[in-house]
Amino acid sequence: MTRSTSAEQAAAQAWFDHDRFGLFVHFGLYSVAARHEWVMTRERRTVEDYEKYAEFFEPDLFDATRIAELAKSAGMGYAVLTTKHHDGFCLWDSDLTDYTSMRHQGRDFVAEWVEALRAAGLKVGLYHSLIDWHHPDFPYDFHHPRRDDADARDAHPERTMVEYRKYLKGQ
Repeated sequence: MTRSTSAEQAAAQAWFDHDRFGLFVHFGLYSVAARHEWVMTRERRTVEDYEKYAEFFEPDLFDATRIAELAKSAGMGYAVLTTKHHDGFCLWDSDLTDYTSMRHQGRDFVAEWVEALRAAGLKVGLYHSLIDWHHPDFPYDFHHPRRDDADARDAHPERTMVEYRKYLKGQ
């Protein structure tokens, strides 16, 4: 891996300095709880309990084209969408998990987002959490919803970052 020169870094950042006004759409399964995106950990919800939100997640008013039009008309140069937050629910189709908007809603929100922003002439941003409390290989940490379980601090050889990294990179 080569290091960037300061001139290369400045050039890479120039678009942001110019288009610094943008939009961040924090959107996902946690919207069903209608409280906050950290509901799974703050309320220490189990995966099985939290998964129920997927059956009720019906973002029928999500209109990427309209969002892009409004962002553009407001003078924004880019927009960012949460593609997967810490709860592990993917807003796109995945070959590695069924915990997706395609399986539950029949929609690939990331594809809709990218297409709409590009059509509007906006730069596309995607936020993808490296944390995934839904995945069985993601280790318990101090924010994991199961962090207070009696065995949370015990060794869990079945939860390995080696396996989780394969999943993460495959996404």
